[in-house]
Amino acid sequence: MASDRTRWWQPALSGGCEEALAAEAAAGQQQRFAELDALAARLLAAALGGRPVVTVTRGEGPQAADSVEVTALDPVEAVWCAQMFGVREQQQRGAWYLPQKLSVKAGTLNLPHLLRARPAHALTVAADDSVRLQVADGADTLLVWALLVPLFDALLEPVKVRAAGPAGSPEEQQQLWAGIEERYRVLGLDDGALDVFRFGGGWHRLDRTGQQQARLALLNTLAAADPAQLVARHRMLRLQELMAGFAKKAKTGTALARRVVTRALQPVVSGYFAGDWLAVLDYLQAPPHPDEEIITALPEPRLFVGMSSQAAGMAAETGIAEDEIHAMLAAFHGGSALSPVEERAAALRNWWDAFDQAHAVQSPGMPSLWGLVDHNLMSVSRTDDGFTPQLYRQVLPPGVLEQVSRLWETVTLQSHPSSIVSNPRPHQTMAGALGPAVEFWHGLGLTAWFVCEGPYSRTPLSGVSDYYGRPLAALAAAGCPVEAALFDELRAAEQRLGPEKMISDGESSTVETPHGPVTFTSSRSRGMRREGFERVRDIITRYRRAWAKQYLDTYVQHRWRTELEDVARQHHRHVAAKGRPPTLIQFARFATTAANHWAGGDLGAVYTAIGEPAPSPQKRPVRLLAGDGYDFARRVYQELGGKPVDHDTWVSGPEETRRQWQLDRLATESLRYLQLQEALGQPPTAKQFGTHRLVWPWPGEEAEGWPVLQQALAALARTTPPSDARHSSPTAGVVPPANRQDAGHQVLTKGGNARIATEASIIRITVADVPVNVSAVLLTTSGKVRGDDDLVFYNHPVQDGVRVSGDTVTAELGLVPESVSSVAVVVSVDSEARPGVVFDQGTMWEAEITQPSGIRLSFAPPAFTGRETVAVAVELYRRTGGWKARAVGQGYDTGLAGLATDYGIDVAS
Repeated sequence: MASDRTRWWQPALSGGCEEALAAEAAAGQQQRFAELDALAARLLAAALGGRPVVTVTRGEGPQAADSVEVTALDPVEAVWCAQMFGVREQQQRGAWYLPQKLSVKAGTLNLPHLLRARPAHALTVAADDSVRLQVADGADTLLVWALLVPLFDALLEPVKVRAAGPAGSPEEQQQLWAGIEERYRVLGLDDGALDVFRFGGGWHRLDRTGQQQARLALLNTLAAADPAQLVARHRMLRLQELMAGFAKKAKTGTALARRVVTRALQPVVSGYFAGDWLAVLDYLQAPPHPDEEIITALPEPRLFVGMSSQAAGMAAETGIAEDEIHAMLAAFHGGSALSPVEERAAALRNWWDAFDQAHAVQSPGMPSLWGLVDHNLMSVSRTDDGFTPQLYRQVLPPGVLEQVSRLWETVTLQSHPSSIVSNPRPHQTMAGALGPAVEFWHGLGLTAWFVCEGPYSRTPLSGVSDYYGRPLAALAAAGCPVEAALFDELRAAEQRLGPEKMISDGESSTVETPHGPVTFTSSRSRGMRREGFERVRDIITRYRRAWAKQYLDTYVQHRWRTELEDVARQHHRHVAAKGRPPTLIQFARFATTAANHWAGGDLGAVYTAIGEPAPSPQKRPVRLLAGDGYDFARRVYQELGGKPVDHDTWVSGPEETRRQWQLDRLATESLRYLQLQEALGQPPTAKQFGTHRLVWPWPGEEAEGWPVLQQALAALARTTPPSDARHSSPTAGVVPPANRQDAGHQVLTKGGNARIATEASIIRITVADVPVNVSAVLLTTSGKVRGDDDLVFYNHPVQDGVRVSGDTVTAELGLVPESVSSVAVVVSVDSEARPGVVFDQGTMWEAEITQPSGIRLSFAPPAFTGRETVAVAVELYRRTGGWKARAVGQGYDTGLAGLATDYGIDVAS
């Protein structure tokens, strides 16, 4: 870097940490970090001493973010941190690079506390410490992300590496541990504390107690060190990275902030300079770049929507005839005086009227309205009781159906934004535009139906305010709340419903005998019903119509305005952070949802709505998918040999059920194949389609199934199949066999986790030589049961979508209530079958998790050594709108009573 003089920090780049700190002090730059270092040192000392320093609160609902609070701050520190780490405060200093969402391993900050307080369970409790945070939630989020997590990660890396198990080749492991040892040396720590941890140090020869003692010994070594020195040295390590980044980009003169502050250096600038680039330059003794512009505030979003309603005023103001104004607007909007947003807002109001009428006239004897709104996962093999796919085609007026199909018939794929492609599910996209209003009012109507007409409901009427808490909160936040009196009336109406009556299916057969004909009759219960639906329906209709009269127009405007203003803000943020407008691909990352909801996928229309020029027009390729995608997916399913799964098959034929669901998944994924083909101008490759994510139920797995799918799609869409599919000559329509191994088998180690689909999950426990009982426990976010019924076992085999049968637990994740955050699968020794037996080093057992979509996970826990008789094998738990599975393998030597006490189950009962 050219300079008339050597700046104080330049020699520090090639020197050690101590030399750099000494140079910093000599240059008078150390004092700026005094308060920050003192705060970090105090929090570190508190954590290493065994005190929890943060509290993580899990978000409720699929889209809800988690939150984190640094509870170890005193009031004075909290005020100081709000100024230093407040999001708005940092943005006012120019930190527009801050991401809106973060994934942070916040649990690392409490790991020292857990290692001291619960050494046997610490790593299991902290195994899934990643939280999804909204940056705008507060200063604690930035404090954790930018300052604390990097510090704790560096110090506790030996523990976390050993918890994760061996990864990579021996050479890669040696290199990893060499880096850890060097970092400990630079931080001034005795690397003797790493003797048993490092590669070849004998870690795997330690039993569980020995490993716990080793972790505590390392913790004591860290606690014995001077926290102020640890914090200062770690700070300098990170600042040396910033210095190196600046020197690399400032070959001549000073570099622009956006060229230096890479993603890796963003937390450094936020953590040590409060997001202030000018403070960074002052620290580095460098002048600002001549073209540097520090933006302290973004322009307010301005939308160009709804101009047709202003035509009369514009005509009076300009002296131009109103008809000419409408003609100008039509030319501006491509043929209609209404903007794309106004067209869709009007269509939503029409749809709402038809939707409202369908619910208002619903009566016993009619089919349920499950399927009127297309917001379920697409399936062409399911035969759920009460569900009618595409029910909207039977119920809604033709004019409404035409509007929805026309206005939402196209979308943009975020990964391929240069083209506008077919939308296989226009009714789903339309429902997404309406959001929580349709989620609540449609869901409430269905709940009333299933409570009264059966076969069962996921919540009673008295619980709907809690069950639909998320959409209700969203409606209140939009300024369109649902009147609380509705829930009082529903609770009272539930008390007046008739008694429960069983719904059963009966079969009769007659056999001729020497004594005359004998008739055999059997029946199967399908649930319960209660008379009184019309009264409940009328209550809901009255409140729904009152809400729509008062709020519907306001709500629809709030929906499009909120989404478009968010796009405008994101555009302004990008310009502020990068110094230039986003490319079309970058714009699509934050504008695709709004474009699909309000402009048929047309990103150019969104640019127009926010008053920005579009970089280039999108292509509109020939559409391969006409009409509703359900019809095409069913044809693909049949072409592949699919047959819908009925109840008897689901109960008695799990392998066939699994195979049919795998074919179902391929059929629904075929719609994405056609979208990609439209966007690419040619059939997608296996990599572009993501064949590795799918299960191929053929003997040759993907190698055989992929060409079969390609040929089937080419035939149905009347296109030419790829040459590799033609040359493979598979037989389309050949039914793949059921007895195959899944392609996506993943083996988990203790503490490991993997994402699973929100569908049926089958957990089978296999144990050699030890008789066991298998059970499941439904847990809330607090880790406790809601009541004793949440223990599912042989005497109580079904609860809220979870069923236990022998060595198998089946969890229908889509049916598990929101109040349940996790399902623990428990294995216990059957002491009655073999008194005195325990899990020991000779016990061999495995947990296998399979799903119809093809996911297959297995976990064989390490040997038990503490005479355990009960173990938590695996856990299924909610995470960021979906589900994950975790390999737990945690044993209890206190028997079922100990486990029950931990989970809040009444042992006596």
